[in-house]
Amino acid sequence: MALKKQKTQILLPRREVLLSGSLGALGMAIGASAIPFKGAFAMDAAAVQSSVSKIRMADWNPNYAAQWSWRLAQFKGFFEDGGINEIDFYLTDTYFPGLIGGSLDVAHSDVDVLFGSAAKSGAPLKLLSVYRDKEWWIMGVGKGIDTFEDLKGGKVSGGGLGGRNTWIQRQILIENGIDPDKDVEMVPMKGGSDGRMKAIIAGVIQGGSVFPRHEKGIKDNGGKFISAYIKEVPQEGFITNMEWGAKNEDALYAWQYAELKARQWLHDPANKDSAYAEMRAKGFDIPPEFEAQYETELNQICKDGGFTEASMDSFAQGVRDLGQVPPDFDWRDAVDLRFLHAAQDALGIPRRPA
Repeated sequence: MALKKQKTQILLPRREVLLSGSLGALGMAIGASAIPFKGAFAMDAAAVQSSVSKIRMADWNPNYAAQWSWRLAQFKGFFEDGGINEIDFYLTDTYFPGLIGGSLDVAHSDVDVLFGSAAKSGAPLKLLSVYRDKEWWIMGVGKGIDTFEDLKGGKVSGGGLGGRNTWIQRQILIENGIDPDKDVEMVPMKGGSDGRMKAIIAGVIQGGSVFPRHEKGIKDNGGKFISAYIKEVPQEGFITNMEWGAKNEDALYAWQYAELKARQWLHDPANKDSAYAEMRAKGFDIPPEFEAQYETELNQICKDGGFTEASMDSFAQGVRDLGQVPPDFDWRDAVDLRFLHAAQDALGIPRRPA
């Protein structure tokens, strides 16, 4: 059964449209310790009932694909089955103060930002599971940009200047003979990849970090993907503050089981039509061209919530290289896999990482 719509409070901290795919109106602005590898767990995540009936959840990205798994867990009643009857949702990219201060329980986060925040704050911020374990290195460009040379003198954005997407855009430019410090202007931007797509189309920026689902919109407006390839990178995940989590472990077991169950359902091709229908029925704008990217979109969403240690080692080294964390930072200090492992066990999924 689906959660009754009135049970979810939508709290918008700034003037943005929450339920939006990409081509709808989305605000765009240029500016801006649990030990992870414990032994076998006997916890049956499928049987856990949360003693917390309400989870305060934050996500920075209004796009349907960013919220797909946990929204399906909500809409299909998987959270309710585990005793979580309400989700208070906050759309904000400043969720760490809430997690640290205790006004938020769970958030969807870039993993590099989690690592940096955990290292800087000293709070027991933990990665619970990986949401996207593959990373597209894409640069979309607007009309009139046919080569990387055409970008010279223009503006390029990957979002926040200190974020990984900007770092990727810089690497793409360097790989193709463009000096990101001299040949182009790297500009900060809010609004996520949907906002960057619209900025490219409008000519506000000449290039930017986007996703496969944006290709048709950009092409239809005279632009193109000037670079596009994929890498295995555990780039996004669900996080919590274990100051709260240690007191509410049953809630985390129930939350993670419901979310991972929804992910498994989402990845079943037989559920494709229902997966879009569920989201559209709740107000998410999903243009047909996005639906055409179904397999490509799912390829980025980690089916089992896990990752390889090698990929996380490599990712963490990049975070260290960027100066987001100290040189001696160990990503294992910012990961707690107990809840994921229990969910994997209950769903018959091999533990990853074991």
